Amino acid sequence: METPTPAAPVKSGKMGCGAIMAIILVCVILLAIGSNQGIKYYFTHCPDGEIFDCFLNKVEDKAPEGAVTATGEYTYKGYSVTITANIPLEGGAVTGTVSGTCDGAVKGSFSGQNNGAISGTMTGVCSPFFINVPAAAKFNGTVNKDSKTVPFSFTGQGAGISHSGSTSLAY
Repeated sequence: METPTPAAPVKSGKMGCGAIMAIILVCVILLAIGSNQGIKYYFTHCPDGEIFDCFLNKVEDKAPEGAVTATGEYTYKGYSVTITANIPLEGGAVTGTVSGTCDGAVKGSFSGQNNGAISGTMTGVCSPFFINVPAAAKFNGTVNKDSKTVPFSFTGQGAGISHSGSTSLAY
């Protein structure tokens, strides 16, 4: 009688523990990166709106007619931001953006007079270490129509750190 030859081992199709852990780790990393970018988008485009409206609707921020665009830069400890503000010279709502180490929106109002008061808020996120941290600042200053400058001071905070400073925009 012949002895039967042993059959090749049958693979059951099971994944090892290491492969499952690798897949879970990749999913967690992708989720963390996605939520970090979601936080950045929300605080940059619509910090005072509903979160679902923000993600579902495109936010358009146009300069009002008769407005000038004032820009300037602020640097602190090697980090810098560029501030752009659309200022209606007859007075009214001020809009704009902050970009650089921090990204966000500028909202405020201007009285309309030469050397008139301008005030408002800058909101957004700062990412000095690849993590988006919500930040906000209140500002106030003047609009000098003769020299075409907008000197202002601000006080802001984010991640438990407060900072005050001043800068000037030009148009």
